[in-house]
Amino acid sequence: MWTAFLWLTQANGFPIVNGVVEEGFPSVVALGAEFNGNAFSACTGNLITPRIVLTAAHCGGELPLEVVIDLGAAFIGTEVTDYTDKLAYEDYVIHPEYRELGTNGPYDTGAYDVSLLILEEEAPIEPTLFRANTITEEEYGMALKAVGFGITNANANDSGTKRSADLILSDTDSMFILVENSDNEDNANICSGDSGGPTFYFDEERDQYVQLGVHSWGDQTCLYQSGSTRTDIISEWITDTIEDVHGTRDICEVFGYYSDGVCTELPDCLMEDPECIVEEQIKSACSSVIANTYGIWFLGALILLPFVTRKKHLL
Repeated sequence: MWTAFLWLTQANGFPIVNGVVEEGFPSVVALGAEFNGNAFSACTGNLITPRIVLTAAHCGGELPLEVVIDLGAAFIGTEVTDYTDKLAYEDYVIHPEYRELGTNGPYDTGAYDVSLLILEEEAPIEPTLFRANTITEEEYGMALKAVGFGITNANANDSGTKRSADLILSDTDSMFILVENSDNEDNANICSGDSGGPTFYFDEERDQYVQLGVHSWGDQTCLYQSGSTRTDIISEWITDTIEDVHGTRDICEVFGYYSDGVCTELPDCLMEDPECIVEEQIKSACSSVIANTYGIWFLGALILLPFVTRKKHLL
């Protein structure tokens, strides 16, 4: 019943069903190629570090590594045909346990459908965090935001525009977050061309959108259900690659949070931001100055008190 968004379908240009054009979420990029000045998108990805794009393995898993690196590109902007920046690849890493959808029969939704594109140089946009802690049943029904460059319905041919849709987390299994169209306003969901794109949720603790899933599969009509690979089950693999590329497992160090002049306190940080320590020292020093000022004022008041009292007696 369910089928994957196969690479050939992606390449033919099959965006989010009942979504809206999205001017925000700059970390979400179109993945495709450009020939003779004409750019097209085949899939979607999300920048999770300045040099790493997280996407689906099926977007390029059947292509030789050299083809993906030499011909592929990530496009920044709302329209792939009017992109603001084009990013080249240095390497491409597919999850070692990736299993293509349908491998074990028509109802097999596959496994670990994720890959990482390593950019030649840092992107000129800020990446977004990905979720590493386990999704719980208490979170079923929470609001999600899906973003992608795919088509608006199964019969459309309008890929290449970044769109977003508000979804609801319907359920999860050991591999995917599951979204039922019937749970969403206007039956919204992802469709072909959104593959590899992010499903976000708004994290109150971090006060920002965080990636929860990677768009992987859906029904051929884009009208019933979709599955996105959970980032919490691949977080260690992602972090291993981050360490290989950036030389550290500390995402806050990779994001430059320790040297941006701002105190950043996130559960993702492996150490306390030095700027928070300086900020605390300044606050402590200010508190001491204020306390000393009040102490001096109080001491002065005690010294003057006998004279004030005597003057009152004289009257």
